[in-house]
Amino acid sequence: MTAALTPALALDYVRELSADIVDGVVLDAGGTLLAGPEALAEPARALLASAPDATEIHAKTAAGAAFAARDDTHAIVVATGRFALPGLTRHDLRTALAALGGEAPPKAEPAAPPAAAVSALLTAAQDSFRRNRAVSRSD
Repeated sequence: MTAALTPALALDYVRELSADIVDGVVLDAGGTLLAGPEALAEPARALLASAPDATEIHAKTAAGAAFAARDDTHAIVVATGRFALPGLTRHDLRTALAALGGEAPPKAEPAAPPAAAVSALLTAAQDSFRRNRAVSRSD
């Protein structure tokens, strides 16, 4: 399948679909950051490594939720606020993966990673969001 979106556009796409997404990244199959803030790359890799065979990941804490979807070529990982709709967020990630040129992974029961991996991703996303707001306010 031909890619309809670049990694950066795929990330923008999922952000536009949900106001609950705090931040996210797109990685290639080897874990190389293709889009999104560098600060989220390592927590996203750790989240994906916590469930190596899962095509979808979802877990939440009191602070928010982490979602991921991956295929053979890409992974999209996002951190959300507490009110994100799980089924809709996972659907949006699968759709974005398909637009990156892969096949949308089949709808699957998401794996639940350890709370520490979720917390690390949420903390990195919130820090990145705050830094971006501070930069935009200073402009």
